[in-house]
Amino acid sequence: MKTRSRSLRRQLLVWLLSMLIPLLILGGVNSYFRAYHFANLAYDRSLFRAALALADQVLVVKGRVVVDLPQKALDLLEYDKDDWVYYRITDPKGQLITGEAGLPLPAQLPPPGGHVYYDAQFGEKSVRIVAFSLPLTGTSAKGEALIQVAETKSKRDQLANEVITTMMLPQILLVLLAIILVHYGIRRGLRPLDKLQEAIEQRSHRDLSMVPIADSPKEVHPLLHAMNNLLHRLKESMMHQQRFTADASHQLRTPLAGLQMQAEMALREQDPVRIRHALEWIQASTLKLSHLVNQLLAMARVEPASGREFNLQPLDLVKLTRDTTAEWVANALAHQIDLGFESGLDSVRVMGNATMLHEMLANLLDNAIRYTPQQGKVTVAVAAETCHALLTIEDTGPGIPAEERERIFERFHRLPESTGDGCGLGLSIVREIVQFHQASITLNDGAGGRGTLVSIRLPRLPT
Repeated sequence: MKTRSRSLRRQLLVWLLSMLIPLLILGGVNSYFRAYHFANLAYDRSLFRAALALADQVLVVKGRVVVDLPQKALDLLEYDKDDWVYYRITDPKGQLITGEAGLPLPAQLPPPGGHVYYDAQFGEKSVRIVAFSLPLTGTSAKGEALIQVAETKSKRDQLANEVITTMMLPQILLVLLAIILVHYGIRRGLRPLDKLQEAIEQRSHRDLSMVPIADSPKEVHPLLHAMNNLLHRLKESMMHQQRFTADASHQLRTPLAGLQMQAEMALREQDPVRIRHALEWIQASTLKLSHLVNQLLAMARVEPASGREFNLQPLDLVKLTRDTTAEWVANALAHQIDLGFESGLDSVRVMGNATMLHEMLANLLDNAIRYTPQQGKVTVAVAAETCHALLTIEDTGPGIPAEERERIFERFHRLPESTGDGCGLGLSIVREIVQFHQASITLNDGAGGRGTLVSIRLPRLPT
């Protein structure tokens, strides 16, 4: 199933707007309700002033509450071009003095001198009502007269629509402007990434230099560091391959030229003895060339530049070493060399790759047998230390001078006085395998200062 790539620009835009737009909408709604609240409060106060104007006209005559309000004043009170206005005045006993008898009372009467606002239904109309309790103290009447003034909500609803239009339209424009600005800001903010992309796309496939980090955004520095590390490893890998190719071609050129020359000489010879001698030389050269090619292939397999993946698994080093040593017994006997294996342990567990460790042992045994004189001795041993497994290969050969023990691991390096027919790759292969297993290798003199003792320490698994 093909996975869909996600745009960072689009993700940033979606995340920012998904947080910004609700905030803007919330701000608009809050502004609307606050504006409507204060406008409604202004209309309520106007309604209360009308109630106070009515209260000023309430009189007490001979203990009876009356209203001295001219008809023109009543007509002016009731007139409103947008709303219907109603009023009602009752005496302390609740008897109607003037106004609309059916005007609803509040759920709870206000205290003397106080007033209360409430919404109610008057007929088929929704009205807003203020009820004012007028104390009649200092008169011949006792108690409080209740003055109610009501109006329909046309002006209030009209105001709500105006507020919605006035407040929400700028909010919508603000949201659109925010989208444009956020989109522009993200594009401008990601422009260094676009420049970085262009710089990388314009590079040649041979250019493995480090990507500049100084001018890039701080957030992508870890990515660029990882990319530079990858480029560095890739550059080293290509250098390994180029050096290996150059070394291999150099080492193969001479024996191939020799084989060609001997073959041409054999074709020109008429003497069977000389022809046989040339063929024997070709056979010996072919064996050496075959050994060189095998070593080159082994080096190509184990070096980091090969790109092959080798998995590490728990394995028994004693068994692996014993089995590999047994494979070389016939070769040792052919060279009249005593090859033996020693270990006082039944098992030593290490994390390793069986194929690579087998290749390492094979190269060490090949070197030991190849350079040890006849009637010599090669001993392979496995022992256990506190945190390591110790693998040793000791021979009775000519040994390696102390000054040559570092250079001996270089490719194609051979000792000046070497008489063997090796190609100088065996210990290079061994070093690559040892480094892969995070192990260590040391070269010392053998017992009694004779021969070579190779010691390899591999991390040991707890038992």
